Amino acid sequence: MARYYFIWKDVNSSNMGILMREPVPIIKPEERIEHVTVPGRSGELTVTEGEDVYQSYIQTVHIAVHQKSQVHAVETWLRGDGYVTFSTQSNRRQKARVIGAVTLERKSRNLDWWEGDVQFYCNPLKETLVDEPDMEIDESGGDAFENPGDVVAKPLIQIRGSGLITVTCGGKTLTIDNCVDKWYIDSDAEWVTDKNGVPQEGVCSGDFPVFAKGMNTVLYTGNISKLIIRSRWRFL
Repeated sequence: MARYYFIWKDVNSSNMGILMREPVPIIKPEERIEHVTVPGRSGELTVTEGEDVYQSYIQTVHIAVHQKSQVHAVETWLRGDGYVTFSTQSNRRQKARVIGAVTLERKSRNLDWWEGDVQFYCNPLKETLVDEPDMEIDESGGDAFENPGDVVAKPLIQIRGSGLITVTCGGKTLTIDNCVDKWYIDSDAEWVTDKNGVPQEGVCSGDFPVFAKGMNTVLYTGNISKLIIRSRWRFL
């Protein structure tokens, strides 16, 4: 494998004949904040939009491609949206979209090398490259789980149970009035869906459970035999 590379849509850049002469930087995203000026008061108030809310950012990659015959294939590959992984953080992936024109220009009359920049508009939060195994909870408050990520995680929770239930984690409690077996709590999208992924309207109240930074205990009430949780740890 090349010393520096990126993986886009499950394809390694080195397999596309791309050479990267330098690594991309590791970027810590900017927190989304607003500076508010108060009349008669020096300085400004800093107001955050919410906990762990960050701005997307542009990651620019300089690439070189050997042989003109490969240029079209590379330009066709580098478009749309998907997941990108950079060799500087080879165990992380993030959602991204290629923006702007991808223009490769010949840099030498004697050598068939074509160079240019690619810009990825990156989601600020990264995921583990290998999916974490689902957690199974069959006892309320039975185990404590540590969030290894840098920010609050918003899990996907499958409910094996029925009727009136509550699920609590990270100081957040959600109540579902009339659950049906294998319904899902999606704390990222903030909706409850049936087993086919169809959102169920008006069935829940309260706050969607999360994994706060640090240790967390999952609590529940009602007729539940098991919770199956996809943690969705996230990193900066």
